[in-house]
Amino acid sequence: MTNWLSREIRHLLPTFDLHAIRTVLISFDPWRADARPTRDFLHIITDDAVAKHYPKMFVKPTIKSDLSEPVITVEFIDSSKAIFKASKLTTLDI
Repeated sequence: MTNWLSREIRHLLPTFDLHAIRTVLISFDPWRADARPTRDFLHIITDDAVAKHYPKMFVKPTIKSDLSEPVITVEFIDSSKAIFKASKLTTLDI
């Protein structure tokens, strides 16, 4: 992740309200070329500052080695889910 992108995301992160999120499941194969944004997102969402502000949000990474597409599943407190197939998304999109 570039320094510019890191600064931009850290600047935008406090504007989001993530209290409605219960669980974030992140699944990716690190050997795929399009998994980089998903890895960067995992790094951002597991940062100490994020964990401090959202202690009830559970993040579970799953590292695979089957060349599967990166997938991010978000479960909200009302039990609804959003599934993001992240192979074509950038870190800023995620």
